[in-house]
Amino acid sequence: MRKISIIVGLALLAAASLLSFVSANNGSKILAQKEALVMQYVDASEEALDDEEISKAIKYAKLAIQADPKSKEGYDSYKNAMDAKYELQSEEGADSPNAENSDESMMGC
Repeated sequence: MRKISIIVGLALLAAASLLSFVSANNGSKILAQKEALVMQYVDASEEALDDEEISKAIKYAKLAIQADPKSKEGYDSYKNAMDAKYELQSEEGADSPNAENSDESMMGC
């Protein structure tokens, strides 16, 4: 009876080790797929910024974050897109005659 318990215990230990190995390999594949998806969205966001399509850049950056919220690249891409958005708004505001920082508003007129 003791030999059977030892054999069953060894079989369970072997099965657990095999399951752990398979799970680790599958986890690595999933992480690699997530990273690839994040990078596709980050690249798309950068291309949109290059084409001055800021709303698309923001959209792709958000998708990168959704694909892997732990990935730094998605957040960096989002920051770049938002910086471009606010830079564009500042440029448009500076050209606007109703801008808050115009000479007239500084004079209290």
